[in-house]
Amino acid sequence: MQRKQPSGIDTRMLLPVYVGIFCIFSFWMLPVFSSPQLRYEGVAETYRLINTEMFVDNLQKFFMNGGKLSMEWLQIVGIIGAIVVSIVLFFSMFSIFRKSNKKLLFVKAAYILTFIFSAAIVIISFYMNAVVNKALGIENNFFNLTVRALFRPTFGVYADILLSVLMLMTTDRLLNGTKNQESAAVTERVWKEDKKIGKRTITAGLILVIGIPFVIFFGIFFLNDRSNVFIGLCIILLASLPFIMVFEDRKPQARELILIAVLAAIAVVGRVAFFMFPQFKPMTAVIIIAGAGLGAEAGFLTGVVAGFVSNFFFGQGPWTPWQMFALGIIGFLAGVLFYNKNHSHYKIKLCVYGGIATFFIYGFLMDTASVLNFTQEMSFSVFIATYVSGIAFNAVHAFSTIVFLYILSEPMERKLNRIKKKYGVLQC
Repeated sequence: MQRKQPSGIDTRMLLPVYVGIFCIFSFWMLPVFSSPQLRYEGVAETYRLINTEMFVDNLQKFFMNGGKLSMEWLQIVGIIGAIVVSIVLFFSMFSIFRKSNKKLLFVKAAYILTFIFSAAIVIISFYMNAVVNKALGIENNFFNLTVRALFRPTFGVYADILLSVLMLMTTDRLLNGTKNQESAAVTERVWKEDKKIGKRTITAGLILVIGIPFVIFFGIFFLNDRSNVFIGLCIILLASLPFIMVFEDRKPQARELILIAVLAAIAVVGRVAFFMFPQFKPMTAVIIIAGAGLGAEAGFLTGVVAGFVSNFFFGQGPWTPWQMFALGIIGFLAGVLFYNKNHSHYKIKLCVYGGIATFFIYGFLMDTASVLNFTQEMSFSVFIATYVSGIAFNAVHAFSTIVFLYILSEPMERKLNRIKKKYGVLQC
């Protein structure tokens, strides 16, 4: 009896559909403009397209010198643009389910329009801020148009821009559904010693040096650090890229993904379990062990995820991206320095690295974040005072990392090596 081949749409082809649904939802339901300064005047802080007129009225009342701002066209143009882009997105999503040679072109056109519409909102916001600053006699410089801007686009607008760019880059692959179903096969995994710094590690290093700092400072200047979860998710996405590159030539298996999730969960639980001891926590030690045991990319991702998730218990804020950045660096460097390398006095060296990295990397970055996020007037003396006042806290944190590395490194390394040898986890 001949078996029927499974038929239907490839799961990955639904990604452009999900993104399209989010973009349409974002246009109509999420706030588009944000004006945190106006909340002190007793008016709304965020505004959607459909109540842009209220925003203009509130802005007019905010003018101390009676200046007039002609922006009545904003709501009409914005709503018409949103209607057009929503209709094109809607029909492009339907085209994905049809066997048409033009569906790829149609979907790309929809996301090009999405990008143009969202980018236009950002440009218009800069224009309106420039007009407002001129009317109030404020100089139009970069700082006054970003951090001190009277209003700015919300994270939803930037999310639309980011998602539309990702869709334009990946639509070819996503819509190229497999015609023939492949039979399941057992892939033989080979243990390989990799003592060189590969392209994944280089990619992770570039993301650490360039990508994540750019995202953090973008959040400071353009989002005023009020979209911490969005910034955190962007950092997790960047941190995932080198890890995903492991699966370029083969399919990922659940046990490989679960291992990273479990290590991140252990780090989070460790921080929560020692909540009563300020700075004395095992989280950094677990992240270092993950990097040393599974590689730089795994340590990088474990640190980023642990920093993000643990703050759902300790509180999200403008410090979250900085913590993710610092922990990601520590896990990444642990993988570069210790992964698959035979060190004499391995435990001692790991403890020394943990203490130094925690005190200088984590401590320095978090103290710097405190100045940038919570200090109005920044000067050299303010930075020095912050670093000096943080020495005791950083010393306790570094000491706790050394203690937990000394206790946990050997048993956890044995478990990780057993898993790697038995299942070929994270080996190409």
